[in-house]
Amino acid sequence: MKPKITWILIANSREGYILENAGPGHGLHRVKSKTWSWEPSPVSSHEPGRSFDSHGAGRHKMEPHHGGGDEADFSRKLVEDLLEDCRKKKFDRLILCAPPSMLGTLRKEIPGELATLVSSELDKDLVPIPVKDLPSHFEDVLAV
Repeated sequence: MKPKITWILIANSREGYILENAGPGHGLHRVKSKTWSWEPSPVSSHEPGRSFDSHGAGRHKMEPHHGGGDEADFSRKLVEDLLEDCRKKKFDRLILCAPPSMLGTLRKEIPGELATLVSSELDKDLVPIPVKDLPSHFEDVLAV
């Protein structure tokens, strides 16, 4: 019988990687080819931009743009890569682990076929934690 492969996405708004578990007693192992990093876009000014009036010579301040942003772009990239691996059947279950804001952004991006594989979510930033110290964080959701 083929073991159930569980992938754990450990991410925050700047970094992410995958841990794999091949069943009880097999521990957590980092998937070397599944590591992402994201550098925020440089911001030239904190002041809103200006736009010309559509009729006349007036200029108006533009509202700051809050839709999307770097976290959403990074989340989209993670989900695209995971979806590709899902379609290649590289894993059977997926656990999402990210700070609350990033977790919410990931939820918005995940399509149905990938969402069906999500077995648990943890709203924690575990990116800075060494891999050897991570198993205890998953005791309630996975037999490591």
